[in-house]
Amino acid sequence: MLACQRPNGLWPAVGDGAADANSWESAIAVNTLMILGAAPETFAGALDSLVNCRPLEASWLVRLKFRLSDRQVRFDPTKYGWGWVPDTVSWVAPTSMALIALERAKRQGLIRGSELRKRLRLGVDMLLDRVCPGGGWNAGNAVVHGVPLSPHIDATAIALAALRCHHNLPIVRDSLNWILNRIDCPSAYSLAWVILSAAAYEDLRSDVSPALDVARDRLVALVDDPREVQDTSTIALAALALEPESAINPFEVKM
Repeated sequence: MLACQRPNGLWPAVGDGAADANSWESAIAVNTLMILGAAPETFAGALDSLVNCRPLEASWLVRLKFRLSDRQVRFDPTKYGWGWVPDTVSWVAPTSMALIALERAKRQGLIRGSELRKRLRLGVDMLLDRVCPGGGWNAGNAVVHGVPLSPHIDATAIALAALRCHHNLPIVRDSLNWILNRIDCPSAYSLAWVILSAAAYEDLRSDVSPALDVARDRLVALVDDPREVQDTSTIALAALALEPESAINPFEVKM
């Protein structure tokens, strides 16, 4: 992984030299290195790049466009996070992963300062602004062409993991309720996400632990069928979700 790191400290999706480095893969890589106890100097540049990364909404021209002409989507462009790739707008998953990585780095004393605090606040505000009516998150926007969109389990899960430090907010409580009501989903991929995100709230609400017990039993049954685990992402997430409770949850950052 370190051999694939770019000179600016970030990572691309693949290591062949052709792909652009981006926030999503870089946040995953940094988070992984911190959990593995890698030397901080190996990812210090990536942390700085994540803090200084700006999506298209950071430009006043783009903000003006969203406010005056491009009104098909409903969100506040002054509240921005991180995009999938450079020079694009913010999306829920990369914003959540960047927040998790930066919050972990802050708690380990690896990065600090007013710019970090501002960037974390903007990322959190962006997620809270994009929540779907009733709780949960879609991939990016809650309302398009005046039509409320339905939440997605994976997007909701990673957003909840990123917002663990804001568990007292009604939006977070409603979204946790929404995802706990999805433990009967037939997808091993989605169910693993439910477990990994809800586990971070197990010490806060008495109804989380029983729901997780049911979800883990269901996930074990699902992954026992090879037809349910045909892609690497599902295998990896299921393996993380079924780790003993004493293991490190890579998507969990507590106070």
